[in-house]
Amino acid sequence: MTKKRVIRVVLWVGVALSLGTWAIGQTSVVLTAPTPGPSYDGIYVSPYYATVGGVANTPIVCDDFGDDTSIGDKWNATVTAFSGLTAPAGTSWDLAGKGSLAAYDAVGWLTTQVLAQTSGSVGQIVYTFADWAVFDPSGVASYLTSNPVTSGPLTTATLCTDIFGSAGCTGTWVQADGGLLATAFGPTATVPAGGYGFEILSPDTPGTTTVCAAENIKNPCPAQEFIAVVPEGGAAFAYLLLASFCCFGAIRTRARRQIGSTTAA
Repeated sequence: MTKKRVIRVVLWVGVALSLGTWAIGQTSVVLTAPTPGPSYDGIYVSPYYATVGGVANTPIVCDDFGDDTSIGDKWNATVTAFSGLTAPAGTSWDLAGKGSLAAYDAVGWLTTQVLAQTSGSVGQIVYTFADWAVFDPSGVASYLTSNPVTSGPLTTATLCTDIFGSAGCTGTWVQADGGLLATAFGPTATVPAGGYGFEILSPDTPGTTTVCAAENIKNPCPAQEFIAVVPEGGAAFAYLLLASFCCFGAIRTRARRQIGSTTAA
């Protein structure tokens, strides 16, 4: 291989790696599980599983309580490497005016905790709802207040205190109130060495390659925003590179619906 060709290869590798630290293009997403999975108070809890850019059984965690996704839904998403977030982030929550870097750091920490829990455990439920509450605390609090669980291993009152501390689901939460949100935004929720091995999957407005703003009542997104677990090692690089060059056709918007009595997310 000539020196010129070596330089050219190195440059292309550098470009590909730099793409992995920012928005790296569009990819297809198909929500495949739970079928059924653990649920609480009528809602499936994270993690779910999806086929992302052709990679089946990719664990994904939802950070969007206001939009809707159901099992079997297909959509296109813009992929943003979590470790490369800058302001503005260009994600669904950024476009909604709530996607600060501090908030995404909190989501990253809570997502790690969700993935560490035993399936169906109280911890999995608590961390899932706390993850949703980062960007939509009032929506989570309102839902739990309107749909109280008064018996069993986890009551609504306990869950509200776990998430919002002393404010519970009836006050206006601030970090001084404590709870998991305060921990997630606080200094003890440190970013691991090498950053979080996650990507943000922000749904695109159907028929475009433009990210859809979360909780847009007039123009609802075709799906929720999810945090995806990136495959390790060489598979992670291949996944990022594939996503950067793939642009799929538009997927039609699906109406809000339920599976049985439990929503997908």
